[in-house]
This record gives sequence, structure tokens and C-alpha cells, in this order.
Amino acid sequence: MRELPPLNALRVFDVTARCQSFSQAAQQLYLTQGAVSRQIQTLEQFFGFALFVRHPRKDLSLTHEGEMLVPVVRECFRSLQEVTQRLTQRATGLSLKIPTCAMRWVLPKIMRFRAVQPDIDIQITTTLSHRVDFDCEPFDAAIVYGEHAATGHGERVTLFAEVLTPACAPALLVERPLLRPDDLAGHTLLHPTRDHADWRRWLDAAGASDVSAERGQNFETMDLAMDAAVHGFGVTVGDCLLMSDDVAAGRLVRPFDLALPTGQHYDLVLPTRSAPGAKVAKFRDWLVEHLAATGAAPAPAATPVKTTPTQQEKAA
Repeated sequence: MRELPPLNALRVFDVTARCQSFSQAAQQLYLTQGAVSRQIQTLEQFFGFALFVRHPRKDLSLTHEGEMLVPVVRECFRSLQEVTQRLTQRATGLSLKIPTCAMRWVLPKIMRFRAVQPDIDIQITTTLSHRVDFDCEPFDAAIVYGEHAATGHGERVTLFAEVLTPACAPALLVERPLLRPDDLAGHTLLHPTRDHADWRRWLDAAGASDVSAERGQNFETMDLAMDAAVHGFGVTVGDCLLMSDDVAAGRLVRPFDLALPTGQHYDLVLPTRSAPGAKVAKFRDWLVEHLAATGAAPAPAATPVKTTPTQQEKAA
């Protein structure tokens, strides 16, 4: 197998091809014109054919072979630069994979963490998937949903248990109040999953036999359904903690006391290693301490959760 051409000479070739001039290429590369010329000669000797046609007045043009080589060289350098940038970012930052449904909850935490750890650059990749495979995905950590949602993980920290309850925009209740679960029959149900499992589970627990979980509007993720609810398009069912900021800000209200634990949970998972890196450990420890200090995590999944009084109850 023949060895590769000298990379430094290829770099000089790329710049010279752009400039169509040895002297201009020398200025850009901070080399002498003679040094540029020698690098091109080295490359031409390696290939066994000329790459440039030398014209009078020191002008240059690419030969047919040179024109074939240019796009290949540029693509190789572009790919190398891209990989180098990604690897450099990984060396100095923290790469997280987060499902979109958890972003509205975790993003404020990440910004608070950045405020106390400004030297750690966090790269976020959002996904519709609730899983991660550290054996083939280059992440430092991930937030996953469910009992068995990670492959190749070494440490799992439970962030909070999933607890479902309906929510809607306050204005939606002005004309059609929700005083009991069966009143949902008069509203559009917003489904965070295509299988309608979340609404079906909650309606069954509430004994709302007059409400069909099969009707309504489907969404790909819980956050999309919650956004639709914020805009007054219907009533969604979602996790109490994920919607807590919207409830606190008055964008959403929870019309019923029934909050249903599903037995599922959101976890922070780390890849299998003898010990997590310093940046990962700092983020993990800060997040755990923040949750403990703020009491952000709800009661365990086996314990029913009582909501605060609804706006309808306060007005009564």
C-alpha cells in the first residue's frame, strides 16, 4: 500500500490553488515563495505529474490532475477540521443528551450551573428518543426516561418520578369550567403520545367513564402538547414537575387534585468508566444538591401526590 502524500505539502497545494500564485500563497502561509514552490514540487514528484501550469508573468493554472485533486484535498481538510473542533469541545466541555420533553425542566438548571461553573461549556443534543447507548454515542451524560433506558451506563441518578395530571391555560376554563373529570368530555384532549396511554391511565384512575381517551390531538412529545395547552388549544396531561414552571408563572393551571404516579422516572445516566470525569462529576453533584436544596423532586412514585388548590377552588 502506497504511503499518503505529505500533509504539509497538500496544505500548501490547497492555498496555492486558491491564489493561483506562488507569491500570494507565500504571503498567506507566511513562507517564502521558494518554500512554496519546493512544497509543490515535492507533491508533483510524489504523484508523478504536474499539478500546475506555469505561465509567463508568474501566473498559475491547475492542470487536469490538479483540478481533480483540489476538491478531495479540501474535503479531507474540512472533515479533519470538523472532527478536531468536536474533539476539542469534548475535551473542554460537557456533552449532554436530553429528551425534548425534559428540556423545559432541565434548561433553567443548566443555566444556573453555568453561572457557578462558567469554565465548563455544555453542549446539548436534544432528541425524541428516551434512550442512550454510550457504546456508540459520544456523550458524557444523558437524561433518560423509563426503567431500562440506557445501554453501556455505569451510574444512574434518579432525578424525579413521573407523576401525571391534566393541565390547561387558565382562559380555557372561563367558558367551560372543569369541576369534575367527566367535564373533560367538552374539551379537546392533547395527547403527548400517539398511543394515548397517559390520558387513558389518568382517566381510568379518575373514573371518568364518559370521556374517551381516543379522541383529541396527537403530539410527538410531552413538551409539544404542553406548548399547545399554554396557547389554549386544549387540555394536556403531563408530568407535574415538568410543567411546574408554567404553573408557577400562570401559563397553565391544574384543574384536578388527582396526580397519578406512573412508576416511571427520569434519570441522569453516566457511561461505564472507572470514575466519571471531573466536569461530569461536578454537574452530577451540583444537580443532586440543587434538587435536594429546592425540594424539586416529588414524592416517590408509590405515594399519591396532592396538588395545590386550583384556581377554580380558590374562586369558590
